[in-house]
Amino acid sequence: MRVAASVVLAASACVRVPYPRCTATAPVKFSDLADEACRLSDAQFARTVAAACTDATVCTALDAPGADGASFASHALYVVDDAGCPLLAIEPGSQSLVNLAKDRTATFFARSGSSGVAAGSSVALVGSLEDFSVDEITDAQLSKLSAASDTSVADVAAKTWQRFVPQRVHLVDSIRGAESWIATSEYAEAEPNALAECTTALLSKLNSPKYAPSLRRFAAVYASTPDDSLDSAAVLSIDPLGFDLLVNADGSPRTFRVGFNMPPQNEEEALSLFMKLFQEAYERANGFM
Repeated sequence: MRVAASVVLAASACVRVPYPRCTATAPVKFSDLADEACRLSDAQFARTVAAACTDATVCTALDAPGADGASFASHALYVVDDAGCPLLAIEPGSQSLVNLAKDRTATFFARSGSSGVAAGSSVALVGSLEDFSVDEITDAQLSKLSAASDTSVADVAAKTWQRFVPQRVHLVDSIRGAESWIATSEYAEAEPNALAECTTALLSKLNSPKYAPSLRRFAAVYASTPDDSLDSAAVLSIDPLGFDLLVNADGSPRTFRVGFNMPPQNEEEALSLFMKLFQEAYERANGFM
């Protein structure tokens, strides 16, 4: 498709490797951690990125004199349906709608923020747009976009709604520095990160000064790193299967995938689990275990 190249190529700057379902055995075993650290599938991660964002760039085939073959990029608010298809709120009378009157093919690109859910990761969809009725948008979805765009619910509802139907799905995972293409059937059937809505709050708490000593101690024990050589530690992402831990020791950063034995299903369960990990690390560091 003509509109695919500009966004997909811009999103493709990493080594093409798929998600490993599980990674290496934990350096130091903890009672609440799995020996092998599993993670979300590519499809689950892509669905998480798509669901976490509300702003997208949509490229359509430009319908204008002398613009044969050119693509036109524009901003759109969106939410996703149960199959991960973006439901786009497009300004009435915009150039994008002019373009779509002639050619329904398009490319969709969304990138999560630098912190929070799937930090800095992106998803690009190549497909087509179809008319969609605002009557099928829930009040909760309209309120979400109203808050995200600082406009009224009525203004959001008054936009022209389109449903993006993907034919190809591309993921860039900034945490692992990897990218992959995903089958549309797998993308449609995948469940996003169940902790997505509370991830930002969890990361803010765990990486705050309040928990910095506990997190640093856990990282030192888990990674078998002497405390005096550990420069910093941070939790990069969290999902029901585990979390990604950045350990910077002697100026050399390493990222560990840490797996949970029992998947937490909400913020309270996840925070409680980390408190147990911090307590065990304290006991290990002080020779109580």
